[in-house]
Amino acid sequence: MGLTICAAVVPDGWDVEIVDENVSDDRHSAVDDVDAVGISVMTSQAIRAYEIADEYRKLGVKVILGGVHVSAMPSEAKEHCDIVCKGDAESTLPRALNDLTAGNSKKVYDWADYPDTPIATPRKDLLNPDDYLVFNPVQTMRGCPHSCEFCTTPSIFGNRFRRRDVGDIIEEMRRARELYNTPVFIFSDDNVAGNQKWAMELFEAMRELDIRWASQCDILVARNEKLLAAMRDSGCLGLILGLESPIQSTLESAGKKFVSADMYLEMINKIQSYNISLWGSFIFGFDTDGWRECMHSVRFARKAKLAMSCYIILTPYPGTAIYDRFLAEGRLLDCSWDQYNGATVCYRPERMTVDELRHAQMAAFREFYSFGSAFSRLGVYPFKKNSWLTNLAIQKGLNYYYRKKGRPLPGFADFVSPRAAERIARSLGNSLSGKQELKT
Repeated sequence: MGLTICAAVVPDGWDVEIVDENVSDDRHSAVDDVDAVGISVMTSQAIRAYEIADEYRKLGVKVILGGVHVSAMPSEAKEHCDIVCKGDAESTLPRALNDLTAGNSKKVYDWADYPDTPIATPRKDLLNPDDYLVFNPVQTMRGCPHSCEFCTTPSIFGNRFRRRDVGDIIEEMRRARELYNTPVFIFSDDNVAGNQKWAMELFEAMRELDIRWASQCDILVARNEKLLAAMRDSGCLGLILGLESPIQSTLESAGKKFVSADMYLEMINKIQSYNISLWGSFIFGFDTDGWRECMHSVRFARKAKLAMSCYIILTPYPGTAIYDRFLAEGRLLDCSWDQYNGATVCYRPERMTVDELRHAQMAAFREFYSFGSAFSRLGVYPFKKNSWLTNLAIQKGLNYYYRKKGRPLPGFADFVSPRAAERIARSLGNSLSGKQELKT
């Protein structure tokens, strides 16, 4: 996790040092020769962030906390810092630092009080590119007009798209290409083509850069063939699609009401026809989900010939509607924040046990990345080298992990075995104590 102050929005007179524990083998130790420390906090990092913040406060150093988790849980964060910045740093951090210098800072600064502040260009020159696998992520916009129950974006960044100036984006990418010889970029947006008219302007401007890029967007891009052509011609290698589930009732219960599951396959085929590789993102554990629904998601991903696919455990992140609902229903389990990671079950599922949901997730990865699945999805001509290498690496990694742990590989067939509970427990590395039954 990073101890960072966003240098692009720091007022004059402040020197900035960036520390990122993600790229260091050593844990950061608090020092007292600084005037203030800003820590950006995601939920899975909150425990460590609060630990560092508390260490600095003991030394008398002022601590500013921001980021997604802090924006969702400001009352909790206030127990560990002097200043909370909710939402965008561009609008909150300069004011917090100026007030801190003047000795009259507030406890909470909220980006919603300054809605027209533009998104800044980050100071990547303060970082070492050798420390990062992907050094040049680019953010083009924030916010989303949709209200999916599981998503933090509407509550943190608002229900409308806020766009950067296209010229600023192009200049950031051109400079990165010149300084760091960066031929491939990742757009870190939740929905890079959500505003299709603006996205067309951006992609048309990108054609002159001669770069390749990948990002995430909603499937509605399939309805605009001119936009798909512009994406292809601007260098789009692939897109992550947040599909969540191919079952309509599940989409509706999750608040994903702007798409229809029965159109998924046709829309995926349309995007792929423009030579854009697709990675599907599915979520397991909605109240409509049993293990059969999870298996159906994998079978759909294979039928759609997705190059890659991930299967995430539903996580009730603070700030989301689903967190509020599970809290009201008393369904949240006693999980620490570092377990809110997309791989741990932090609530009581409706139609599966906790172990069944975990087993379904791993069975999905094992089936999707099996050699037979990869061959049927990727084929051999034209040869998709990068997709093949990634699929085979994931398959090998899964096999190695279970072999090293001495556990049997998980499969959906385990759920219909006469000894299902025992097979699931063994695959998860659990000891089977007492009678356990499957939910059906």
